[in-house]
Amino acid sequence: MKRRSLASSDETPQPRTLRRNAAAPSDETPQQHHRPSISAEERYDRGEKSEPTVKKEEIKRLSHHLHYVANITPVSDLRPGRIDYTIHVRISRMWEFRGPNEENDLRHLDLILIDQKGDPIYAEIPPNAVPDLKSFLEEGKIIIMSKITVERAKPGYRAVENPYMIKLNTRTCIFPCAETINFPKYTFSLTPFEILPQYIRRTDRFLDVIGKITGVSNAAKVYNTSGDPMMRRVIRLQDLMGNVIELSLSCKGATEFPAEAVLDVGQKHHVIAIFVGTLMKLYRDEHRFLSETSACRWYINENDIPAIKTFQKRYKIPFITTDGTYSLEFIFFEKKGVELIGKTAETLHKQYDLNQIPPQISELIGQKFSLVVTVSTKRSINRKDSSFEVLMIKERFGKQPIIPVFRPEITIAPDSESTTISHEKDLPALIAIPSKKSNAQFI
Repeated sequence: MKRRSLASSDETPQPRTLRRNAAAPSDETPQQHHRPSISAEERYDRGEKSEPTVKKEEIKRLSHHLHYVANITPVSDLRPGRIDYTIHVRISRMWEFRGPNEENDLRHLDLILIDQKGDPIYAEIPPNAVPDLKSFLEEGKIIIMSKITVERAKPGYRAVENPYMIKLNTRTCIFPCAETINFPKYTFSLTPFEILPQYIRRTDRFLDVIGKITGVSNAAKVYNTSGDPMMRRVIRLQDLMGNVIELSLSCKGATEFPAEAVLDVGQKHHVIAIFVGTLMKLYRDEHRFLSETSACRWYINENDIPAIKTFQKRYKIPFITTDGTYSLEFIFFEKKGVELIGKTAETLHKQYDLNQIPPQISELIGQKFSLVVTVSTKRSINRKDSSFEVLMIKERFGKQPIIPVFRPEITIAPDSESTTISHEKDLPALIAIPSKKSNAQFI
């Protein structure tokens, strides 16, 4: 069945109602000779003007659309064995898989779909169905999809955690939907840097990581194992513990990565990125690195991704404080840390090693403050003593004879899954970095 997007209600043409006198002609009413009825298409061919009409197939499609809306199944309820499922999802990611060489014929078009509950699922379109369906698919768009099949997920190269996958076909119907502000946009499962070595040479699933970009190489021409030339660029990422990993971008990824913008923004601001769809590799049995795949995507300084805002917020200054009777942990996050020491954590990281305590912080040891705080629920729930986040510095009293113990600590950002649009309060705005082709050097 041929698929067409539905027009909006304002643009949808209305069928004409043709009225005629049902009474038979009498002697008093002169009988008229009527020409055979002519279709709107024939009138158009003759150049005659006529009001637009709705084709029967369009009315039928609208009827089907309303039927599908009333029979939507959540992604979590999809199971093999049925072919009458209808799903309401956003296309979170889309990519072409052509095998090891980008010049090969298309093997399948891949999608990561996410429903309104935030549950993701991988979908695959065979080559014969791509011409019919691709024009209705766009990354980021919300759609209704029907006439799909559900199968068990593939054992390898899984992009999301779901035991099932979807396969589209030439009969699949796709309807565009209006944007919904609370509909999740992204889905990923972040892997901490310290456990990445466990995934060397493993292909059971793709790896998603988050880190601060500290270096970007120029795109350079290299040769693969077959002797074919290809472009390659290396991205250097650092986590909150100071662990560093390099990520290799190849071919289109190497040229499309916005290196110049990253370099420019990185001189004065955070550059925090999430890379999804990577694999862990080992070069000559000693150099560990992440490698881009066709499923790779990057999200740089995206303000609507809570994981990025959380990562930014976790640049913090924790102190062990005392009032002379008891000691507790107080944490100054980014904005309050800047107010406390007069410099951003980003500036301090550029000036000092991670294992070195900046003098701007060590000078605070022994000083007395009046603070407004709140309990940090996540850090306190599994602790004997509560941890507190500083909301306001009310007063400074200077150096005191009671010397608190400073305990440096930085924790790693937690794993993240599907995310909705939300915003952290009181954080400096991240500078958005658009995608474009460029070259750059190390930050």
